[in-house]
Amino acid sequence: MRVNHDDLVKTVMAGIGHWRKPKSLEDAKQMADYIIDNMDPEWLIGFGLELLDLPEATHFVRDDWTERRKPPIRLHLPYFTFMLSINIFFALIIQTQLLRNVKQSHQIDLAYLYYLPFCSVFTSKDRFHAEVVPLFLNPRQTFVNGEEMKQDLARLVELYSGMPDEVLRTGLFTFAQTPPEDTSYLVTRLWDRYLPFWRGLKEQPRSPRDPEGDRKLIEEINMWVDAGPGIQSHDEHDVDRLDHVTISRSVMPRKGRWRRFSEEQEERMHEAQKKSS
Repeated sequence: MRVNHDDLVKTVMAGIGHWRKPKSLEDAKQMADYIIDNMDPEWLIGFGLELLDLPEATHFVRDDWTERRKPPIRLHLPYFTFMLSINIFFALIIQTQLLRNVKQSHQIDLAYLYYLPFCSVFTSKDRFHAEVVPLFLNPRQTFVNGEEMKQDLARLVELYSGMPDEVLRTGLFTFAQTPPEDTSYLVTRLWDRYLPFWRGLKEQPRSPRDPEGDRKLIEEINMWVDAGPGIQSHDEHDVDRLDHVTISRSVMPRKGRWRRFSEEQEERMHEAQKKSS
């Protein structure tokens, strides 16, 4: 991605032609969408991929679009359209005073918007994000000011810190598996919006664990980790060419002051670690 403001403006404006200066950030977003929806789509594919530093993909993308009988770009390439709108939007507002103290780093900050289609909640303390991100959200997404989130997490820390020792010893994954029921907590309201069934599930009685079933499950997992079928050394880096891939993650039993697991679970983890070493 280009990181020079002048180069971005020159490239975009040379491609899309002369347009009036936007009167507001909302107006700039609408202009960017209008430009994308009214430019020649075949040209737009090449222009956008060049702008996003992916010119080598132009022939493949155009050929695929043509083979599919040239559907609207916004429907056929929604993520490409989204990224392109971000860059056109930024090129339009750089020429105005709509954003104060525009810095080179803002173009990097803008790249964080590329993640928006893949999240429900976007949070940031950055003033630039607070002004721009809401323009690119759909009705199902939420922007949370980072300061508000920080304050809410501090309230949760205070709440959980005041619990009895016997509760704290059970670990976060037990006593903080779900947020407080009190909707004055921001986290609770977000759970209510995006995980609305959590309250009902919380009230359902939990089935007792089956130690023998757990043991068999762990044995099967270890079998795949330690002696999976057909495992052999190779130099292949393209996972699409592999039959199966195993990804291992290590989780520390504690995070800062907090115990993630119960004391009994920690002891079992330490014993397992000793045996493996």
